[in-house]
Amino acid sequence: MKIAEFFRSEPDDTWPTFAKELGGTCTAVGFGNQSVMEIPHGGHVIRIEGHVTMIMTGKVMIPVLSTRFSTTLPSLPAHRFSVSRANFASSVAQWFGALDIHVDDATFDEAFVLKGDTPDLVRQLFADEALRQQYLAHFEGQLHRHDDAGTFHDPTPDADPLALDVSGHIDDPARLRALYDLFVATLDRVS
Repeated sequence: MKIAEFFRSEPDDTWPTFAKELGGTCTAVGFGNQSVMEIPHGGHVIRIEGHVTMIMTGKVMIPVLSTRFSTTLPSLPAHRFSVSRANFASSVAQWFGALDIHVDDATFDEAFVLKGDTPDLVRQLFADEALRQQYLAHFEGQLHRHDDAGTFHDPTPDADPLALDVSGHIDDPARLRALYDLFVATLDRVS
């Protein structure tokens, strides 16, 4: 996808249609009228939005496009964790002794890097075979529940975001639905 398509003034109808199907709203905000979905789910509001992060590469700023699924949960430091796909860097880190959390499912443990402040909590989260299969089939990007406090302030002092960041702008309805379902399944288990 080209950056001009991400900032298009008339987005396609994938996001508004998806939000409507789930009883949510889709509004255009900010520069380029980027779409933001807000979908109610079990006492939470799931927000799905596009992000552009500028990364300095040498002397050139490069835009990195992503789609973020997020909600906020009560701030519980012991419940913070992250999930990402295993890759070459994680295998090198493991060889040097980096520890990640294993759930005693060889296929899952090989495919993912799980980190967390409370390993037993992370194991309990992924004790569900159906959730592990959903991750194996559809997970991409990085999912994390973390403290969002900055150096000088905390935008949500009593809450921590649960967020799934996926590379690129998702406009394929099937992929959008699979990632939404995965996020909701995780949210239901941690809240």
